[in-house]
Amino acid sequence: MNNSNQPALLVNLAGAHLPPVALSVPAQFQFCVDAGAVAAVGFFDDLTTLGLHDHVAAAMHVFFRSVRSVTVDEPDLVPAFVQSCTDAFAAGYLGRIQQELRLFHRKNSTAASPYARAVH
Repeated sequence: MNNSNQPALLVNLAGAHLPPVALSVPAQFQFCVDAGAVAAVGFFDDLTTLGLHDHVAAAMHVFFRSVRSVTVDEPDLVPAFVQSCTDAFAAGYLGRIQQELRLFHRKNSTAASPYARAVH
């Protein structure tokens, strides 16, 4: 199956409350999107341990090292492949955070704040 024209999906990892979302990432990098989404779930599990900025930096570092270790025997592939993988990981991570923020916003929109009323 040729999936070069298919988008990667940010799938529902945490339950039925999150619908899948098509991303602007080629499906061949789905494994990177999934890794990013899983890393973001780790952020929610460790909310009191690390701030978001520190967590995403640490998660990206670990992921980047993993991708580089896999591509060490393919030096011509490294720059473009690693960048695409890193971008896809970030899309998965930030997409998962965005899903949760949208859920949080919906839950709190019934008690709309003055800011929410001004934005809408």
